Amino acid sequence: MNRSPHRINLTPAAPLFLGVFALTTALAGTPPRDHRNFIACPIVQDTDSVPCWMAEYHGERYFLGIQTDSGGWSPPWLNHQVLVEGKLAAGPKICGGTPLTSDYPAAPLPSGTTDGRALPNPPVISVMREVDASCNTLLPADPNYHIEGRRGPGPNTAASALRKFPPLPTPPVLAPPYQARTFTLTYEFDSELATRTTNEALKAVQYAHAVKARKILIQGFRGATLLSDGTLAQEIPDIARLRVQELARLLRKLGLPPAAVLETQWTEKAESADGITDPDRRKADLVVMP
Repeated sequence: MNRSPHRINLTPAAPLFLGVFALTTALAGTPPRDHRNFIACPIVQDTDSVPCWMAEYHGERYFLGIQTDSGGWSPPWLNHQVLVEGKLAAGPKICGGTPLTSDYPAAPLPSGTTDGRALPNPPVISVMREVDASCNTLLPADPNYHIEGRRGPGPNTAASALRKFPPLPTPPVLAPPYQARTFTLTYEFDSELATRTTNEALKAVQYAHAVKARKILIQGFRGATLLSDGTLAQEIPDIARLRVQELARLLRKLGLPPAAVLETQWTEKAESADGITDPDRRKADLVVMP
């Protein structure tokens, strides 16, 4: 599966150059004061255990999360800028940065602790696809930063292996009459791969087989993000179509019911943005119809 080349469209005004692309800006609304939505180079702050990922905006450094595969997020990449969408988290600074958090998606367990306090759920991070060689800041380990990851960079420790996830909920018993059901996949900015919500596609196929679905409708949407400086970042016009086409390929690979008809639709118009729920509008809906 391929990812489309990353581009950002901002509402028209005077051109602004970011990376190798010419961007345009215009005031798009009043961003919420307790949120921080911005595009910046990520920074790696080393510690004596696992690295912290940071980013700076308007002269302030923010803590995004730690380098781990169990934190409910995909860490940033060096040599690429990131779109950060989060809100201010309670508590003191972490690794020297003001912590950001989000409700999307909340990990079952914290990714780790700092000085005995659970790390917040990370903000939403989208990696910009253009290479930016200036995004290469690695800060040396600071003995004042004490991070204990639930899972470290290597094999699980005995302690982390004993920490169990909450049990999965018991699946509901299906009985006729069956109802149409919608499964929603959400995406990183300008990406057609639902890396964190692909399991919703599997659930949709399982439900389709259980109810002997006659039709499955894929609806693709294009999102936008209200940045903290009042500008609007819109996804590329083709992204909704790319999401639908990629999702249709995935459903066929998973195996559809023999009688099910697969229909697709999308729109190039960007969804509205409020600076709070914008990640929820970068989505595709799977409507399973019995």
